Amino acid sequence: MEVRIATSADSTYLVEFNQSMALETEGLVLNAPLLREGVRAILGDDTQVPGAYWIAELDEAVVGQLMITFEWSDWRNRMVWWIQSVYVAPTARRRGVFRALYEHARREAQAQGAGGLRLYVDVT
Repeated sequence: MEVRIATSADSTYLVEFNQSMALETEGLVLNAPLLREGVRAILGDDTQVPGAYWIAELDEAVVGQLMITFEWSDWRNRMVWWIQSVYVAPTARRRGVFRALYEHARREAQAQGAGGLRLYVDVT
């Protein structure tokens, strides 16, 4: 499995995965044009949105995503990384995709001196 930073060439996957996640988790149908612009805002070179997407590939197929956004922590005097928009394609679940994405994000956060790595989980 390979985890890499997402690029604008991955926007179709990211939009599709976000749409699937919203439908699966909340029964929501997202506004596709608005979602595309939201994804582009993070992927753009001149982005004003502080964040990044990572993509997981398995057997050369895109199978998962994880987005990081940043929040200033006055307690830590540095950025805290928030894990968001996690999605693993149904055909790739239970194959370590989330684990690989999480471990990659954890290593990157440590390497860049983040004040923490956070993920809220909603259990229903």
